[in-house]
Amino acid sequence: FEMLEQKLTDNIREESKRATDKTAKKAQRLDDAATAKADLQTTEATKAEDEKRLEDTNTACHAKSVEYEQNQVTRAEEVKAIEKACEILRGDEVSGSASKYLPALVQLGRAGRAAALVQLRGGESPEDAKRREHVASFLDTRAKQLGSRYLALAATHAGADPFAKVKKMIKDLIVKLM
Repeated sequence: FEMLEQKLTDNIREESKRATDKTAKKAQRLDDAATAKADLQTTEATKAEDEKRLEDTNTACHAKSVEYEQNQVTRAEEVKAIEKACEILRGDEVSGSASKYLPALVQLGRAGRAAALVQLRGGESPEDAKRREHVASFLDTRAKQLGSRYLALAATHAGADPFAKVKKMIKDLIVKLM
């Protein structure tokens, strides 16, 4: 009888130990599950923020790409307008005076491509002033059509008399000397 009692007591202890181990493992698993759920929520929130940032970045990139393409079209139209202005200056109406007063309208770079318009020369005749105003008005009209600030600036510079300040200073000096 004592042996049976000892055996049953040992079985009870062992089963109690197993139950305690299983309870501890279950508690550990529940704790791990809670930690995993918290990590999942954090990861999902971070993922949502990253996806929003990606969408915003893609939208900004697309907008800049569209703006760049529109600017390329505008620049191409500006180049055409400047070429047209050069064509006007090279035309039959102005060919004689242009070769006399404007020997170098376009500066050529080393590669032979057009680099920039040079300033108009001083001592211009009324016809030259008229041509300058015509070119300036043409460039200004094209600038308004294209909405181009750069072409408007070129029109302003083309229409300006480069020696107006110098002429005014000379006149003021003459008046002071008299």
